[in-house]
This record gives sequence, structure tokens and C-alpha cells, in this order.
Amino acid sequence: MSNVTVTIKDAGMLALVVDAGRSLSMQEVGFCVSGAADIRSYHLVNWLCGDPRHSATFEVIGTFCFSVSDACTIAVGGPQLDLQINNTAATPWQTQQLNAGDTVTVTPARLGTRSYIGIAGKWALPFVGESQSIVVREQAGGLGNEGRPLKVNDEIVVDTLAAATHTDRHLAAEEIPDYSLDTPLDMIPGYQAHTFEGWQLPLFLDSEYEVTNQIDRMGYRLKGQPIEPQISTMHSEGINFGAIQLPPDGQPIVMMSDRQTLGGYPKIGCVAEYDIYRLAQAVPGDMVTFARIDIDNARAKWLLRNRLDRQLFEGEQQL
Repeated sequence: MSNVTVTIKDAGMLALVVDAGRSLSMQEVGFCVSGAADIRSYHLVNWLCGDPRHSATFEVIGTFCFSVSDACTIAVGGPQLDLQINNTAATPWQTQQLNAGDTVTVTPARLGTRSYIGIAGKWALPFVGESQSIVVREQAGGLGNEGRPLKVNDEIVVDTLAAATHTDRHLAAEEIPDYSLDTPLDMIPGYQAHTFEGWQLPLFLDSEYEVTNQIDRMGYRLKGQPIEPQISTMHSEGINFGAIQLPPDGQPIVMMSDRQTLGGYPKIGCVAEYDIYRLAQAVPGDMVTFARIDIDNARAKWLLRNRLDRQLFEGEQQL
């Protein structure tokens, strides 16, 4: 294998290049963290390709189609989707070997969910703040470092000489992420939870919230029972992935990958990192609820998830 030119045939509603995002040290100097919105699907697709966990992938909404100039290895994952290679049905969540001239089309079952497409090798795109992610709000990354979404006829070169060699991989049914929102999202109350009257946190946890159409990679606005903080203003401070802000209208905003570095709204808590991927795959009209979890149990669940991933990624046999 050598350099492969990937040509975009259909960019869908939104097509970006993402990786694992920037380090917190970059956030300290004003860059947003960026990176894949559904970091779980992103990591699994990279593993299927045999790529390191910080490698670039496509993150797309809507139908996405591309062709390749030479043989290469790809993998596709995300919530329920249709994968076609040369107009023939193929299976997602497994390694796929392409030949020169092959065309790949990815169509999600529900408009608005995010699909991830990995192509094994090093992508010839600039790094901005240690990341190849395209951040439209910062006009950074991508072709020409223009920070714009991909469009039809864009071409990206991937150095497949750098790709790892491995046998074909696939995920077992139980290893494919469960994107269902039937169970509540784990939420860790934050240190500002005491700024809400005592009955406000239980009210928040007993309420159901609708995902609005005001969602993007920066934050997800929810609609439902208003929650009123006792303080209306505060000094701006750094914001974590999954932080739940309450602006003056009392409607929650959950901060996502392209969140701003600072914010001044009170925060009632934070969605546990291992659960954010489910919210990242929600679409307008979906309903979500939250369940309180203390930080020790959240950490234990995160360590268990990390352990299971290591079994998959590194082939460990025992817990």
C-alpha cells in the first residue's frame, strides 16, 4: 500500500475529520478540546482499522459517500446504519478491505446520528493545538487549515504505508455500543449543586427532558421542567465534558466536545464520561433522564469500562 486519495462524493448534512481531541493544556491557552462527539464509537472504529487511538476518522451526519484511489483498510461504526461498498451491502463494525476505485456509502437509519469512518494510516492534514480535528467555530483544521466541513470533490490523502498490519477484526454483538436512551444517563452532582435549593436536584432527577433542535458539537440544549439556581451570576470558570449548565431560563445545557473553555452559568452536575456517547447520538425529539451517581461509583464504572476495552484492544483474557 502507499498513499491513497480519498475523494468525497456526498458530504451529507455535516462531514468533519475528528480525532481524540486536544489536551487540557491546550484548553488552558484558549483552544476548545474538540475531538469526536461520540468518543466510544470513534475508539472502536480506530481499533477495527488497526490504527492508534488518536488517529483521524470521519464523523458524519447524514448520507456520506467517498471513493478511494488505491487499496486500503477501513471500518465503519455508529448507531444503526446501512453500509454499501460499490452498491453492495457490507457489514459495519468490522474491518473492510477496499480495492482501487471502490466507492463506499454510509446511510444512517435515523437522520441526525453520527457515523464514524476510519481509514487505516496517517491522514495528510494539519495539526492545530495537537489535534487534526476540524473545529468550525475556531476555523481550524482540515484541508488548507480552513476549519470548514468537508464538501463534494474534496480530496484527502492517507499514507497507508504507516498503517498497522493486522488480521481482520470485528465486534461481537455484545461489544457493539448500546446507544439506547431507555436507561437514565449517569450524572455526578457537582460542587455547585449546593447553590440550588434542596428540592431542585431531586426535581431535576425526577424529570424527563426532550432533546431540542438546538444541539451541536458545542452543547445540547434540553427542554423540560425548569431548574432554578439561587445564584444568577458567577465568575467564569473552566467547563468539563458533560457539564450540565442551568442558564436563567432553567433549561439544561449539556456541554459537548467543542464546548467553550470558560462559562459563567451555574452547573448542577456532570454527565459521567462513559455515558456521554449515548447523548451524543441523540436526535431532536428524543427524551433523556438522569440518575445520580456518586463520584466513587462513577469512577468504578469508568475503570470497569476501561478494563473491558483493554481486554478488547489488547487481547487480555481475564478481569
